[in-house]
Amino acid sequence: MFCMTCGTSLPSDAKFCSTCGAPQAQHTRLGRRANGLGSIYKRGTGYEVQFILGYKGGIAVKKRKAGFRTKREAQEYCKQMFSFDSDLPGAAPHRKPTPTLNQLYEEWLPSHSQRVSTNTLRTYQTAYRHFGPLHQRDIGKITAKDLQGCLDALPLGSRTRATMAVVARLLWAYAISATYVVYDITRTLYVGESISKQRDPITEDELERIRQAIGAEPYAEYIYALCYLGFRPGEMLALKKTDLHEEAGVMYLVGGSKTAAGKNRRVPVPNQIRKIVTDLAKDTPSEWLFPLAKHNSHGTIVEWDKMSDRYLRDSVFRPLCEKLDIPLTKTPYCARHTYADKLKHASGADKEKAALIGHAHYTFTQQRYQSANLQDLAAVVESIE
Repeated sequence: MFCMTCGTSLPSDAKFCSTCGAPQAQHTRLGRRANGLGSIYKRGTGYEVQFILGYKGGIAVKKRKAGFRTKREAQEYCKQMFSFDSDLPGAAPHRKPTPTLNQLYEEWLPSHSQRVSTNTLRTYQTAYRHFGPLHQRDIGKITAKDLQGCLDALPLGSRTRATMAVVARLLWAYAISATYVVYDITRTLYVGESISKQRDPITEDELERIRQAIGAEPYAEYIYALCYLGFRPGEMLALKKTDLHEEAGVMYLVGGSKTAAGKNRRVPVPNQIRKIVTDLAKDTPSEWLFPLAKHNSHGTIVEWDKMSDRYLRDSVFRPLCEKLDIPLTKTPYCARHTYADKLKHASGADKEKAALIGHAHYTFTQQRYQSANLQDLAAVVESIE
């Protein structure tokens, strides 16, 4: 036996250190017990049981019970406290059976869905599916290594792994608040290095080729319009005809959904695509401004529907790139970078440019800007080449 304070070798029955005088037996922890099953300490001639109820502000909330004459009595108390069918008065509130990961997720989702946007919730739902191997496992038996294994098995980028880690932390925070578990096993999750991927814009030469393909290639006008509106592909495809307005001679669209600065922003329609937008607004019976035409076996349009991001990327943009000799590494989102480049060279104040692109923190802004002056926005757009 060694002194707990100075390390001096002592007899096994020593109560005090002969060198530093520190007490030895009074506060000695008697062996290690499994996590979450309580700890037993020697207290003078008796024993004390200590266990964690939960965490508040990152600090463990503990409960203690002393007065046990023997270690066996303390052990039996712990067994009763953490037995699922125990009726012992004052039993720990987290002694109820722990749910599976799926059950926890379904219990957590309704309350959390009210706090985030639809897009964020959809991202969380996608990330949660990557924890598939753990869905039916009791959360009390899931370890940090299990969660990390799901993250490491993901062949996608670090952004998806980061979202998975966020979902795991939210779930375990809920599990702790619901007293299903007492330990947060998500603190050590590693998502990998974040690599910023820079997308190249659609060049002016490529944009001219797209313009010339309008009328010859299906939906080429959609890609061309995307380069002059600055919406994300999903935002543009979500536009309805009721989102098109005209005020004081300025035609503009109201759309955007991803960020607080980008929601419901007003984007004037430039002269370069005004005819495209007006023709789409009056020539198709769909409620969507940029709809998808569905054909029968004879090639006749039988229905108009909302076009999806995937369809725009895989069935419109990619075939168009192949025919026009545009690098296949580019995506419809590159059109947003084209619009941003055009804004950089346009005249006008930085706050109007930031409002048009829908960024809370834009490259050339210092604060969050949103312009309420439609004429100022239109002036910037009219100067776009």
